[in-house]
Amino acid sequence: MRRKNKGFSLIELMIVVAIIAILAMIMTPNLLTAIQKAKMKATMEDMRNIGMSVDNYMSDWGIAVQGTTIAAIKPFIFPFYTKKFADNDQWSHAYQYSATNDDYSVGSAGKNAAFAWPGSSTIYDPPTKIADFERDIVYSNGAFTYGPRQN
Repeated sequence: MRRKNKGFSLIELMIVVAIIAILAMIMTPNLLTAIQKAKMKATMEDMRNIGMSVDNYMSDWGIAVQGTTIAAIKPFIFPFYTKKFADNDQWSHAYQYSATNDDYSVGSAGKNAAFAWPGSSTIYDPPTKIADFERDIVYSNGAFTYGPRQN
């Protein structure tokens, strides 16, 4: 009488584990890029919110909120012109702020936390790899003047 085998053989289990490992190796870089891209998009939305709040302040007072840090302008626009105010970007670095008369700029250093006000306006291609998220993002006078192209 022949006994019926139940369960999986060792070879079958090893093949399944190998397939799972290969899939994990393929998906991990894409997952990390997607996480950074989500952080970048949320940072850009926060910057747009701060910029619109400064625009609303300018509508009432005729001049941009004067200050050199994001913490310095917060009492002027929160909670009067916005209900949501982010002090830091999604990488937990403080936003940069600069204003003269009716011109203002809000900046984020990106992932690497090394920020420098750019000398010219540059719209670059959207990030596709992890190193691309180290670029600065600048929102000035109602538009992104230095940052990824918006699709």
